[in-house]
Amino acid sequence: MTTSPATLAATDALARFAVESEVDSSLAPRLRGLFLDHIGVAAFAAVHADSSPAVRAAVDRLDPHGGDATVIGVARRHSPASAAFLNGVHAHSLDMDDTNRTQTGHPGVAIFPAATAEAERLDVDGRTFLDAVAVGYEVCCRIGAALTSRSYERGFHITAVSGIFGAVAAVSRLRGFDAATTASAFGLALSKAAGSMQYLANGAWNKRLHPGFLAHDALTCATLAEAGVRGAADALDGRYGLLTGYTGEADPGALTDGLGTKWLLLDTAVKPYPSCRLTHGAIDAALALRDPDPGAELHVGIPSAAMPIVGEDSPAKRRPGSVVDAQFSVYFQVACAWLDGHVDWDSYQRLADPAVVAIIDRITVSADDSVPMGGGTLTVHSGGRTASRAVPVPLGEPENWIGDAALREKFASLAGRVFDDADDIADGVLGLSAESSMRALVRTLAGGGAA
Repeated sequence: MTTSPATLAATDALARFAVESEVDSSLAPRLRGLFLDHIGVAAFAAVHADSSPAVRAAVDRLDPHGGDATVIGVARRHSPASAAFLNGVHAHSLDMDDTNRTQTGHPGVAIFPAATAEAERLDVDGRTFLDAVAVGYEVCCRIGAALTSRSYERGFHITAVSGIFGAVAAVSRLRGFDAATTASAFGLALSKAAGSMQYLANGAWNKRLHPGFLAHDALTCATLAEAGVRGAADALDGRYGLLTGYTGEADPGALTDGLGTKWLLLDTAVKPYPSCRLTHGAIDAALALRDPDPGAELHVGIPSAAMPIVGEDSPAKRRPGSVVDAQFSVYFQVACAWLDGHVDWDSYQRLADPAVVAIIDRITVSADDSVPMGGGTLTVHSGGRTASRAVPVPLGEPENWIGDAALREKFASLAGRVFDDADDIADGVLGLSAESSMRALVRTLAGGGAA
């Protein structure tokens, strides 16, 4: 890939944007809602996700003395870096955290863990926190957009690869860095940007760890840069920068086009179901068309780019042996939606349920590139009748927004199983302002649900 002088300025432009830009105050309500969603998912996963006990046991060994930083839903306090790691892991363990179609990833789980740890440590006000989160989201989403979905073809998890730069941006703003120090932190983050899709081979927990790794490393890179450690120049767009090594077809213009005036973070969606976003259009269609016919035949259409991730006709998709396998199986997700009329965390208790297996065996999946990423189609043949439903934009996207009431309902359904005062927490998060103490708010999130 050849680069022009204008392109080579992009890393520095994003660094200046992160620490010098004016953040539109109209973004605050959306960011408060996304923060509430993040807290609910992280709290529930801390207590209920199958991977959480083992991950925390390892962190307790690595961080035996703990610290003053809060882990959402966990009684024990940790060092800021360990707390950021655990919050990142927990918040991504349900695959129910927010997504951004422009980034083709999960921005919230990349930004909030590091920003929350730093905001608690510094005790910034709510407006300062939201501004830092805004620039973190924007940097993350723009880098993901520049990588394009072709990055997945090289086996990279875009959430992790783009997310560390967004987390560095948010931390840099909270610490009051200048642009040069932020650019240096980006340069250091280049050597930590990672995240492999190979977890799909056996339903491994690597994917859940990625946001934890990046949050921990973002704090490390920011601290190194703050101390004067020099990072690589042109980290994103240089000769050996991110866009050269991590994708086969970059869109460098996405880094800066409309920067500061067009906020890509507004393309962020909230997930109603705990599974890969690429299954959600098909789930919506199944919920709309479901009927009691036990012999119905179901045909799902999803974009070709989604096929290897959620739609392959393979044993892992048709007979998922783990929660991760099932989260990335459109067969399992559609079967549960069709059978139960809902998809939630309890659906994963049915991995070997004969009723679910019987429906899966009546599902076929094929590529349909008339459907946008995240969308899906379903055609049902039942009792001599045929019915079809196309869902180009799944529930939760900005154009099909979940709504404030449903957002609070999702939070209550998750956090209500961890916190006795979930309603009060929601009020505090949705009321974040320049008068709010982030330390006071974050310390209400420890809970007593997990040690």
